[in-house]
Amino acid sequence: MKFTKSLSALALMLSFSAQAQTAGTATRYIGSDGNWFNPANWSTGQVPAAGSDVTLDGRAEVVIDPALGRSTVEIRDLTVGGDARLTGLPGVILSSRNELLQDNGAIVLRSGGSIGETLVVAPFSDPEGCSSCSLVQNPTSQSIRTVVLRSSVTVDLGLGGTSPAGITKVGPGTLVLSAGAGYYSTTTADILVLDGQLRLSLHYGFQPRHGQSFQIYTARQTRTGQFLGLPEGGLVGCTDDNVGFTISYKGGDGNDVVLSAADTAPQTCLLLPAVQKVREAAARMRPAATQTLGGLLGEPAGLLLPAVQKVREAASRAR
Repeated sequence: MKFTKSLSALALMLSFSAQAQTAGTATRYIGSDGNWFNPANWSTGQVPAAGSDVTLDGRAEVVIDPALGRSTVEIRDLTVGGDARLTGLPGVILSSRNELLQDNGAIVLRSGGSIGETLVVAPFSDPEGCSSCSLVQNPTSQSIRTVVLRSSVTVDLGLGGTSPAGITKVGPGTLVLSAGAGYYSTTTADILVLDGQLRLSLHYGFQPRHGQSFQIYTARQTRTGQFLGLPEGGLVGCTDDNVGFTISYKGGDGNDVVLSAADTAPQTCLLLPAVQKVREAAARMRPAATQTLGGLLGEPAGLLLPAVQKVREAASRAR
């Protein structure tokens, strides 16, 4: 049974939850070689563990390389802000209670995966806290209780095949990740709030075919919002041989996000970047202006110039 929660109610719920739990061990990256498993790189003098609240900021570039430590990394909370970047190499499973992206922070999962309670791109108390965050998911899997993607975040989602990546629990504390060539990025969440930008990347020489589909987000309970500038049926991207991906927010059991591949007219693919800019501009406008532009979002790419003019006129009237 599906139910609806407002974002404010969700914020309140998470706030109460955070207050009810004791603080973890504050652990800040202070090193220079980028090795997650080097104790000297952390303010505590120890590699982050299950009770650690980890912070990466400034220009920190940190890599979780299973060859230098272990493949399953368990921490309490993770905050990546400033211009910092955390990269998990293939085979890594990152387990945390909360993941928080701020400023220009980036989390990059390269054929890895993550499990946890929440993934939020900005603090609820600071809606502008994420100026240009990015979550890069090379064919990988995430299982998160709550996902909130604000309009300032960019999700770069990897496609590499027709079978989704997966995280399987095979015993106490033992997780197995199925990912790599032949898989695609997928996120499963109880509560899913979408309002960011979506980009697609192909990996492992994968060539999608007409008629294939990919369920990239599965909402177990409720999904609200859409990706910026991507209405129902919107064209997300095209391959070099003009196979286009359209998006649906009504897939699966009715509220899951699915990409469908289909042969697409070359001129439509050619104009796609410009059309996306028009749609994003329309989506960022105030409700009154957005309502005026309701018919614009589905217009064909061939009407780009009139669409741009409509955006400008609506923006002028909204001032």
